[in-house]
Amino acid sequence: MKLLSHLWPRSFRLRLSLLFGGLFLLASLLDAALEPQINQGLLQDKGEALQATARGIAKSLAAGLSQRRRELALHTQTPVFLSAPLDSPALRGGLERIRLHNPDYTWLGVIAPDGRIVSASGGAPSPRIEFAAPLHNEAGKLRGALAAQSSWAWVAKLIADRLPRHSAGGAPQIFIVNQNNAPLFPPGAPDRADMPAPLSGPGYQQGDWADGETYLYADAKIDDAPGPGWRVIVRQAPPQAPATLSRLRSALTLPGWIVTLLLMAMVYRLAAAFSRPLETLAHTAQRVSAGDEQADWSLRSGARELQQLAQAMQQMTAALLARRGELAAANTGLEQKVEERTEALSEANRQLEERAAQLEQMARSDALTGLGNRMAAAEQLTAEYQRFRRSRAPYSVLLLDADYFKRVNDSHGHAVGDQVLQQIAAALNGAARATDFAARYGGEEFLLLLPDTDAEGALVLAERVRAAVAAAANTAAGVVTVSIGAATARDDDATHETIVQRADEALYRAKENGRNRVEGAG
Repeated sequence: MKLLSHLWPRSFRLRLSLLFGGLFLLASLLDAALEPQINQGLLQDKGEALQATARGIAKSLAAGLSQRRRELALHTQTPVFLSAPLDSPALRGGLERIRLHNPDYTWLGVIAPDGRIVSASGGAPSPRIEFAAPLHNEAGKLRGALAAQSSWAWVAKLIADRLPRHSAGGAPQIFIVNQNNAPLFPPGAPDRADMPAPLSGPGYQQGDWADGETYLYADAKIDDAPGPGWRVIVRQAPPQAPATLSRLRSALTLPGWIVTLLLMAMVYRLAAAFSRPLETLAHTAQRVSAGDEQADWSLRSGARELQQLAQAMQQMTAALLARRGELAAANTGLEQKVEERTEALSEANRQLEERAAQLEQMARSDALTGLGNRMAAAEQLTAEYQRFRRSRAPYSVLLLDADYFKRVNDSHGHAVGDQVLQQIAAALNGAARATDFAARYGGEEFLLLLPDTDAEGALVLAERVRAAVAAAANTAAGVVTVSIGAATARDDDATHETIVQRADEALYRAKENGRNRVEGAG
């Protein structure tokens, strides 16, 4: 690698010329090396396409044959074929109607059990495809067979629809042969001796046929065919592009080398005309870098674009030298401003953090009573329910509702109503334990969450809260009382809301049973 770096020319002109010639040589070598793979790939793509075409035609033919058998079997279930005499005009009329609605059937006939054709319609085509379905009477007894013959016209249309369009090398040829390799389709197909034996497995093959031509071909078995061993053969001339490209490549090799050498010489001359002014500009830039502020950027020769580049470099140098002094002065002032702004930003961040903490507290507090609000209650209830699920530590929920609160608001006004709510909140806080959580749950309704408290403890604490509210100092509205519903967490509670719902039901029972009382959930 080190030797290569010494041998590699340093001149831009030589490098560009050698690079151009090397790219041409590399392209030629890659083309020669990849030719077998390209040829094999073209042959494989064509073979797989023929294989897919053969399978598609075989599946479509199998589906078409099955459909016509089913149609024929359905006709045998009509009343005329179940009961009419085999040689009757009614049964012949039925044959005519089938041919009218199914143009593919060129001949239809009824065959008696002894093999005689007792009724028929149409003429037998040649070549043809034959179908048959048994005829039974209404009791299920065999009375003959319904036979049909169709031409290959529908098969030809089906094949034409399945053939790929604009196929390279011409359209593929399609043959249908039976188990004896005898050709059935198309009319005028080669003899059975000209047909290749079935391929041993799925795939394709290239080989010589009896007509002396080489073909690429594939075959596919037709399932549920009228005869055993029917198969589709698809053949096509192999791709001719590789041979044509190989001959063209051989013919152009020598002229290509001559043109490459001429172009390398032209590239060298053009590169020299372009690189000399650049070398002059590079030398001037080195002088400026060394501290020569009076270096001359002018060029004696070179394209107009290079002259413009030299002028721009000279103007840029002058501007940079002028701004260097300005930048030094500005840098000192900028450092001072950055220090001042940093201190101001730190103070602003501290104030924002304090304000964010205040907003967080306000978002979870009730402005009137100072208790937690419904959102804070939901968070606490969820956390306590999850703890209950993990450790089975009991907890209870009290729901309180001020008695006759609407009468207070209507009689004394909302200001007095607010005082009543504040009085209840103060009494609730005074009666609650340090581990309990109190919240205004909505309107005149309050919630008290009691961790590590069973049903008996919840009723005791609920009675204490009720008594504390009733014993509080009177307001302008008089004595205020509350009704309380208590519920304790159970294993069958689906969510924390289930417990609150049971406490709410107990609260309503307290209201119905006279108010100013405690009711526990069942």
